[in-house]
Amino acid sequence: MNDKFDQLRQLAYSGVYMLPGAGENPDLADPAALESLTPAQRDKVHQIALRRLAFQILFEMDARSLIDERFVHECIATVEGLGPVAASHVADRVLGAWRARGQADAAFARLAPEWPTHRLASVDRAILRLAHHELSAGLSPPAVCISEAVELTKHFSTERSPAFVNALLDRVSKDLQTLGDSPSPGETAGESQA
Repeated sequence: MNDKFDQLRQLAYSGVYMLPGAGENPDLADPAALESLTPAQRDKVHQIALRRLAFQILFEMDARSLIDERFVHECIATVEGLGPVAASHVADRVLGAWRARGQADAAFARLAPEWPTHRLASVDRAILRLAHHELSAGLSPPAVCISEAVELTKHFSTERSPAFVNALLDRVSKDLQTLGDSPSPGETAGESQA
């Protein structure tokens, strides 16, 4: 990855769409930091930040064993600067992953029986469920989805987790393509790798 993309990722993780109390870096939260980017770079920052936000809300739901989906909308309402389109995007991803968690967990158990979902760290479980939803719904090209899930894992989980998440999601992607449950990468819309 190049330095510019690393800077975009750092901005997305530290200064855009932050839940209250999530450790926002005031130096990176400066709106001028986003304004100085090209439209494509700004879009990439927003995509990464929205995925990170969806993961954080999904993690919180799992950690609290919440089944009330109103929590998602309540969390989203606290995020400063999140417009209605972005809020809808985050809610759709979180709720889609939450509703499909049983299917995701079954796929993980089948593809990695030595690591059933209940044995996974809750951070890894939330990242995997979100990525499974993105893959199975064709929301992102598989390479982008897997890469971004690994980056979330690098940022929020243990040192050993990225390799596990990468390997399991690669199996999931291949399994979904074999089963015909996901669109081919050319049919997915929206995201591109920087």
